[in-house]
Amino acid sequence: MVEMNVTPAAALERHRALTSLPLSLNNARELGGIVLRDGRRVKRGVLLRTSRLFDATEEDLRRLREEYGLSLILDMRESDEIRRAPDPEISGAKWLHTPVIDFAYIREKMASRIDGQFNGKSFDPEKLDRESILAWMTEAVREGRRLGRTDLGIGGAYAGYLAGAVGRRSIGLFFRELAANENGAALWHCHTGKDRTGIAAGLILDVLGADWDTILCDYECSNLFYRSDLEEIELLLRGRGIEEEILPPLCGFAGVHAPMLENAWKYMDRKWGGALGYLTAGCGVSADEIAALRERYIEG
Repeated sequence: MVEMNVTPAAALERHRALTSLPLSLNNARELGGIVLRDGRRVKRGVLLRTSRLFDATEEDLRRLREEYGLSLILDMRESDEIRRAPDPEISGAKWLHTPVIDFAYIREKMASRIDGQFNGKSFDPEKLDRESILAWMTEAVREGRRLGRTDLGIGGAYAGYLAGAVGRRSIGLFFRELAANENGAALWHCHTGKDRTGIAAGLILDVLGADWDTILCDYECSNLFYRSDLEEIELLLRGRGIEEEILPPLCGFAGVHAPMLENAWKYMDRKWGGALGYLTAGCGVSADEIAALRERYIEG
C-alpha cells in the first residue's frame, strides 16, 4: 500500500487508542487526553469530532446525550449535504451550521488557472462528479509536481477554505460558540470527519497549545479509519497506470494527505502570523474568547 503518513505508524495507533470514542460512527474521536506543549492535557469528554451524525445509531445518540451531555453541534457540511442527510435532533443540544467551503472563492481561483474551462466545459466545483474530480486532481498534481509546488489544485484546497469569506465567517462563529459553551460537550463534524473536521481539530489544538507533530498526528489518524477506502482508490489508480510518485496526493481523496494541512498552516503563517492571528484578525475571535477556550478545554 502507498505510504500516506508522515507520523510513524506506532504513534498513530497510540493516538487512535487515546482518542477514539465508543460510538459506531466512523472516525469518531475526541481531543481529550492529547498532551500540549506545557505538559497539560486537553480535557476529556468535551471536544468531540465525528463523521456525519445522520449515520448515528440510537445507542450513539443516547451516549452523546446521557454520557457526554452534548450541548453543541457544529455542522460543517454544505446545505445540499445537510438536505440529503440531516442531523438527528438531540435533546439539549444546540445545532449550528458552520460551512467552510466558499465555492465562489474556489471557482474564481480555479477558473483563473484553467481559463474557466475543464475538459471543454465550464468549471463548477459544485457539480463535478467523482470521475471528473479524479481527472482534475490528476492534472493538477502533475502540474504541481512539474513546477515543484504542492499548493496547486487539491494541495491548496484547505488554504482556500480558510481564505474564503465563507470559511472565515463560519470559523469565527465556530470558535465563538465553542468559547461560550460552558456546560456539556461540543461536537463538530462534516461528512467523513477527516478534511473540514480535521482542519477545525487542528485549529483547536493549535490554540490550546499543541505542537505541530501532535496536530499532524491527529489529522493523519483519519487514515487508519479509512484504510479500506485508501486501498480501493489505490487499486483503481494503479489500474489506470497512474505514476507512483503522484499516488499519495491522489489517494488523499479517500483519506488525508499531510501537505494539504501543511499548506493551510503555511497560508496562516504567511498571511496572519499563524493560527492565532488568523482566528483573531481574520475571523474576529476576541482575546477574551481565546482565553475562555483555554480555560474551559485544558485540564487544570
